[in-house]
Amino acid sequence: MNKKVIALILTVMTGLSMAACGDKSENPSAGETPQVSTETIKIGLYGTITGPNALAGEMLEKGGKLAMKEINEAGGINGKKLELVVYDDKSSPEGAVKAVTRLVDVDKVTAIAASNSSPNILATTQISEEAKVLQVGAGTSPSYTNAGFKYLFRGTANGSLPNSAAVEAMLEMGVKKVGILSVAAENGKSGVESFKSLWGDQIEVVAEEIYQTTDTDYTGQIAKILSANPDGILIYGMTNESALAIKQFRRNGYEGYIYGPEALGVPDLLSVAGEASDNVIFGSGAVIPATVEDASNPVEKAMLEAFVKEYGALPVSDVVYRGYDSVKLIAEALKNAKDITDPESIRESFLAIKDFPLIGGNYDFTDGSGDGLTSARSYIIQGGKHVLFSEWKKNN
Repeated sequence: MNKKVIALILTVMTGLSMAACGDKSENPSAGETPQVSTETIKIGLYGTITGPNALAGEMLEKGGKLAMKEINEAGGINGKKLELVVYDDKSSPEGAVKAVTRLVDVDKVTAIAASNSSPNILATTQISEEAKVLQVGAGTSPSYTNAGFKYLFRGTANGSLPNSAAVEAMLEMGVKKVGILSVAAENGKSGVESFKSLWGDQIEVVAEEIYQTTDTDYTGQIAKILSANPDGILIYGMTNESALAIKQFRRNGYEGYIYGPEALGVPDLLSVAGEASDNVIFGSGAVIPATVEDASNPVEKAMLEAFVKEYGALPVSDVVYRGYDSVKLIAEALKNAKDITDPESIRESFLAIKDFPLIGGNYDFTDGSGDGLTSARSYIIQGGKHVLFSEWKKNN
């Protein structure tokens, strides 16, 4: 055969091959064959995987991946496997906007398990609402539910629920005057406002100070708070920030009770704050137990057993539960949706979720608020362990 003819045939065959395979460098999340994209359902997940809150973001990702693995091993969603597309929001709203934009525009995900950072979620709402892509957030700030968003839900307890449990403990402990130290960010502002609305005129704020997320020394603010002679301290910030603040309050002579949100229940706080964390009281939907056997219910125990098998150790943050629950909730909505290609069908299916037992509790989204849980519990740290406040109070 003429060499020119052979060369022409090879050129045509190569071109056809490249057209069939596509350029994977342009879409690194694409599968090996076109069949993967048509036979899987893409779910997005983004969180604070790097940056100051990387520990929580890592747990969010691991919880989401574990849930996805369990769903796929059980047969997937109506015969189709889930594919989790994960992006780092770099602990910033700007990073979250980039992540969600790519998930929506490039990866074409069906739904998203959203960040553990409430400000990061809020920064992305316009993108997901316009695209009609469901987001199930892992942030606890009360501000992004009951806010009129159609496609935004929460896969954990609204921060007002743990806050309510903590306030109940404050009142039971006889707190009348409180000093407040909080982070100068949306979660700090809305969290403190939540506490204030819950205690009303029963507790007086005698001093209130803020710090920046980049601060590591709160000595000046603490001195002002302690000079007001409060009989209780409220700290509202992320876990790493709160641990530093607790240690500094103790170093400056405060020996009383310190109260706060569920961020105070992260195991890492115990290792950072050490003995200073004793007599810290907080509300939470769930905490990481000392052992798998100490799990509060069978659902949590089964999840922790699977987590240890997968990753070799217990989780180090309760944010792992949020990632796990969020992906499971998305899967439940997809399983029951009439048409998973129709955003409104998915939304209606999510709104129909009722009495669905997961780590955080029995989820019910039928009221349309975006929140699926209605209660939380309070804990106190004693001897480096989380103890149910109700049980501790009986003996003290």
